[in-house]
Amino acid sequence: MMTRCLKLSRVAFVAGAIAMVSAPELEAQSVFNAAGLGVPSEALDGRSRAMGSMGIGLPGGAFMPTDPAALGRLSVATGVVANQPSWVDYSAAGGPSGSFQGNRFPLMGLAYPVFDGMMSFQVGSFLDQNYTDSRTGTVDLSTETVATNDEFIQDGSVSNLNLGYAQRLGTDVSVGVTVGRYAGSIVRTLTRTFGDEIAADVNSYVESGRWAYSGFHLTTGVSATLTDRYHVAASVQIPSNLDAEAQDDTDGADRTFDLPVQYRAGVSATFGPVLLGASAVLADWSETQADLTGSVQAGSANGYGLGVEFARARLWGRDAPLRFGYRRSTLPFAFDADEVTERIFSGGVGLALNRTNDITLAAVDLAVERGRRWAGGISENFWRGTISFQAAGF
Repeated sequence: MMTRCLKLSRVAFVAGAIAMVSAPELEAQSVFNAAGLGVPSEALDGRSRAMGSMGIGLPGGAFMPTDPAALGRLSVATGVVANQPSWVDYSAAGGPSGSFQGNRFPLMGLAYPVFDGMMSFQVGSFLDQNYTDSRTGTVDLSTETVATNDEFIQDGSVSNLNLGYAQRLGTDVSVGVTVGRYAGSIVRTLTRTFGDEIAADVNSYVESGRWAYSGFHLTTGVSATLTDRYHVAASVQIPSNLDAEAQDDTDGADRTFDLPVQYRAGVSATFGPVLLGASAVLADWSETQADLTGSVQAGSANGYGLGVEFARARLWGRDAPLRFGYRRSTLPFAFDADEVTERIFSGGVGLALNRTNDITLAAVDLAVERGRRWAGGISENFWRGTISFQAAGF
């Protein structure tokens, strides 16, 4: 009897989160969570989020790994940190509904002038893998059918550890390169409990495994100011495979995931106190399909963003630009053949806390997003906030 319990538990464990999407009491950053990988999460600051940006093409210095050349427009030693809470409601046609919330730090970084350029160390988000689910069922043991309760917990994330360098070429062009390492781990635990009728004969069963993730990527980019009005930027990220190595006594094999090359481009135009921005991203995850489990389908993750910034707004006697944006994109992982679409409306404000001449020594950027993701009969509606703080010194 116990041997059969072990086999059934292993089957449920391998199925993982995707097999349990239709069950109640689900928690995650998103229900569109690929088995073994998670949900892609971008390392963006509050300004980019508020303007609906894909993380590239806005004028001024920035830390984001998606726009390595923007680092070259920083002129003094600078640090940045961002916090991002989210609240999500999900529902499935003819199935369960519920809500969950989460909090993460998508971006942290330090930059310092080196060799007439700017060098930085950044920690950015890449894949979020937090997931909790439970479901009830029955199983045949010997001559009787008994009730079961399975609780699946997936806890972990994959981050980027980036070392970047950027330099200006003259006054209008900057180039940058970032070398990054993927790092992180995930722990999966399945606990199966049985009904009271056999509690005395069979104990609860727990199976747990831990995988450590590793890999590398190279990102290069260029940005240029065309006259005093237009700014353009482009970048390309070339990754290695993402390796997941089973740790300790984990009853599971090592895995390797094929990651896509990502292309980004952005443009912005200034008309007096108004800044208009547009950006796009292209990435084809279809080759990752062979590395996934369950009914997950991998496809393209393309998108675009539009935004506007009003620079002359003031708050408490300080510069406080108002920002609004719109994003529409597809997520790389979907159930069956249904493509996952994400649509976001955003707004926010910046606040310059301390300025010396044309250099901002301290600033806060706040963004609030209202978004929706949907595929087939499954949908999510979410609120997401991002607050980033940037400080500089001589």
